[in-house]
Parts: sequence; structure tokens; C-alpha cells
Amino acid sequence: MKNMINIPASIQRKYARIQFSDRFLGRNRTDKYLFSRKKIHESIIEHFENQNVEGGIYPIPEIELSSIDDFKPKYLNTYKPVVLKGFAKKWDSCKNWSLEFFKDLHGDDEIVMKDYMNFKNGYQTTTLGEVIDGIRDGMGKYYRFYPLLTRHPEHIADFDYKWLRECRQKDTIGEAFQVFIGGAGTGTPLHSSFSPNLFVQAYGKKKWRIFSDHYSTIVDPAPARNFHRDAPTVNGKQFDPFNPDYDTFPIYKYIDIYETELEAGDILWNPPYYWHAVQNPVDCIGVGYRWVPLWYCLKYSPTYFLLDLMTEKPNFLKSLNLFKQDINLLHLAETNHLKKYLKDQKDKSKIES
Repeated sequence: MKNMINIPASIQRKYARIQFSDRFLGRNRTDKYLFSRKKIHESIIEHFENQNVEGGIYPIPEIELSSIDDFKPKYLNTYKPVVLKGFAKKWDSCKNWSLEFFKDLHGDDEIVMKDYMNFKNGYQTTTLGEVIDGIRDGMGKYYRFYPLLTRHPEHIADFDYKWLRECRQKDTIGEAFQVFIGGAGTGTPLHSSFSPNLFVQAYGKKKWRIFSDHYSTIVDPAPARNFHRDAPTVNGKQFDPFNPDYDTFPIYKYIDIYETELEAGDILWNPPYYWHAVQNPVDCIGVGYRWVPLWYCLKYSPTYFLLDLMTEKPNFLKSLNLFKQDINLLHLAETNHLKKYLKDQKDKSKIES
């Protein structure tokens, strides 16, 4: 990969103090009484203008992996994204999965869906079969974080689970398989996540654009929603890496963005805290294998790791439990919808019994 355009450590340290202040005082009080993020961004622009450099869009490296001994030291241990081209093509998940496969086997599964394009909106309860029917009818459905193995652990046989576990660090305290089932034209806007991700493309294609946490000073995210952060909006608009608007977001032109289009059988290694957005050019299914390695995340991003430990709605331990169970429930908790959802499920069970 190309060497990153560097943001000086002095600016990074100043911005880390802003992030902690945002967490405890709020962004408005931080700007009014303590720090000026505007001056931070002016310093970044001046730094890059003096060096006469700008960012660009580059392909994520692709490798044909022969041994985990090649992957861990070169990519996983150095926090560098890479595509393991065709590595999983012989796994049953990449040979057998399709929309029909899931509808036939698990179409009656009751699920909860969050609106990730408008996160503060409520939620929808439906069935997996209805979501798949909607995708087939071109209704733009995208179901994220389906807890497949929590509900149907027999599907562990669809993966090389031994290899996936060998990729984890020794200090891992939790893991999750999260399936993403999306229709053509759907996607997820720019965000970053706490947990590392080996993303297996099982069916169809998925486009990714990602960039390092090193550029969080430019993104200037709001305090974390537990295990993830969103990019802020300007005039009601969020930066879109697939259609960069450098007039509205001029400072983003200094970011090095990396892209790939995954095909069935490919695996993307997406390190912790990397900013990413995805698009589904066709109907597709992918699965993120995620885990929570404390020391590994602390080493990469001390600021965000410590801030993540301090989350309160819900706290870190409850967030971890919901993360392993169904991350959609975690997102309901963040927006104060979890209690209502659990009550509705309890009431429904009473009626059915």
C-alpha cells in the first residue's frame, strides 16, 4: 500500500484532547470554552499545503494467500487492509448461499431491522423471508447484522472456523458472525467500528471504500455509539467516499482512500477503527467475522479504545453481550428503543401462548 500522507503527531495529540472533551462536555461546550476544532483543521490544511500533497483513491492490495503465516505478520499485525482473493471460494458459505437458500431454510425467522441511513429512526420487525421478497421485488431492502450462528449454529460448518480463529489475537473476549443481506443499489454510509473484521463475500458483489483511523482528525466524528462512530454531516450531508464532494468537504481531499469490489469467495481484512462505506451493486450476501481483542485495539488507537470503554448507553459490558447476541439489539439500546422492543416481544409471546 502507498505510504499514508502524514498528519503531525502534535496535531493528533491536540485533537485527542478535543475528543475526550467532546465525550464529557459535549461538542458545543468544547468549542465554546476549551478548544477550536476549526483551528485544528486550519493547521491540517496549512500542513498539507506546505507539503504540496493531496490524497487519492487506490486499490486495496489483493493477494492469493497460501498460509496464515504470511497473512498475520504482513497485514493483521500491521493493521493493513488486504483482499484475500478467492481464499474462501471452496467454503460452503460461498458455494451454496443465495437469497433462496436463506428463504427456504430460515424465511420464518423473526428479525428486527434498524434504519441505518437515518439512525435515530425507530425499527421494524419482520421476517427474513419478507426481507428477501422485498429484495427480489426491487424495494431496496438491506438487512444488516443477521445473527445467523446465534440462531442456527449448525452453519458454523459453512466456514473454515479453525482458520478464522487462528487469525484472532490471544486477548480476544468475544466473537460474532454477522450476515449482511442486501439488494442492488443499497449500501451503508461512512462509519468506523471497534472490532476487527474478516469479511467473507459469499454471494454477489460488494464495493468498499475505506481509509485509516489516522484521518479521524479530518473526519471529526461525534462521540462513539458504543462499537461504532459515524461521520458528521455538513449542511445535512455526509461525506460519501464513492462520490467525493470536495467543495462541501474540502479537507477530505487530503485523505488516501482505498477501494475494492469483492466477489464471491473473496475475504476483506478490515482492521479496527478503519473508516468505511459500502455499496451493493447487485443482490448480495456477505458475512463479517468480528472479534474483540483488547490489547490489539488499544495499541492501534488508544484514544478511541479508552473512549469506547467509557460508553454508557449501554455500558461496555452490556454492549459486548448484545454485540455477541445480535448487534441490532445494541443499536436499539443506543436509540432508546430496546425496552419497547423487548416488551413488545414479551407481549407477543403471551398472546401466542
